[in-house]
Amino acid sequence: MISTKQEKKMKKLLKSIMMVAVLATATVAGANAQTKTHAVHAKADSIHFRSKLKAILTPEQQAMLKANHEKQREAMKAFHATLTADQKAIMKDKALSHKERKEKLNSTLTDEQKKVMAANKEVRKANHKAFVATLSDDQKVKMKELMKDRREHGGFRRHHKADKA
Repeated sequence: MISTKQEKKMKKLLKSIMMVAVLATATVAGANAQTKTHAVHAKADSIHFRSKLKAILTPEQQAMLKANHEKQREAMKAFHATLTADQKAIMKDKALSHKERKEKLNSTLTDEQKKVMAANKEVRKANHKAFVATLSDDQKVKMKELMKDRREHGGFRRHHKADKA
């Protein structure tokens, strides 16, 4: 039979365990809420950026950006189709930093894959140059301000790096 003294010790121990459990639960819940908040803000920032961008650009320029983006997506898909299973594993390895993954992947690329990457880069540069050529001086100033504002607020998904660590 348990004595009164032992019973008090057990109750005290149980209370301590329950407090630790409550604190742990609160900490996890807070961390999850913070992560979700970052994701919500990132999406809102992206939508806000796109709406401001839309206000600056003409419909033709918007169509040009959309077409260029689609070309880039298709080129990326075609490149990914050439990757080996080992190369795909490197790309998915979250234990490596972005820079480490890039270096490791580049060391495994074939000459043909390197040519495809270089060609894709040249197409992106040409598309960018053609797009910038369509901008008026006023649009260039507004775009510069918009990009600066986005960088200052950690745009372009940079603010998620801390969440991934």
